[in-house]
Amino acid sequence: PRIQAALQQISAERGALDLTFLKEWPAEQAHAWLTAFKGVGPKTAAIVLQFALGIPAFPVDTHIYRVSGRLGLRPPKMTVEQAHVHLAKLFPPEEYGPAHLNLIRLGREICHARKPNCPVCPLQDVCDYFRDVISAP
Repeated sequence: PRIQAALQQISAERGALDLTFLKEWPAEQAHAWLTAFKGVGPKTAAIVLQFALGIPAFPVDTHIYRVSGRLGLRPPKMTVEQAHVHLAKLFPPEEYGPAHLNLIRLGREICHARKPNCPVCPLQDVCDYFRDVISAP
């Protein structure tokens, strides 16, 4: 129902189901426009901007949030909403897509929530979790 409502609202406001007009807007304005729809949060807006429209945005899902915390890329108590802004500052905009996809892959395949497979992780040397928890004396 939320998706249908958002689609109806876009069609009513814009006359068509087309978001390409957002490419002409500043990224922050396009993000704000998308998140004004009920049910569209920062992650969904960033995914639409980055992957559907080619507008630089850094989506943060559960895998990226977990992995970035373990790697020490963000403060431990930072909220997911704050992580979107914080992590975007760590990468150049042209690397948002690859960084997003690689962090998700690492989270799905190696850095699992309950039992991370640290012995095979290619980022052991730079990982706070590995240093402080796994290899701690």
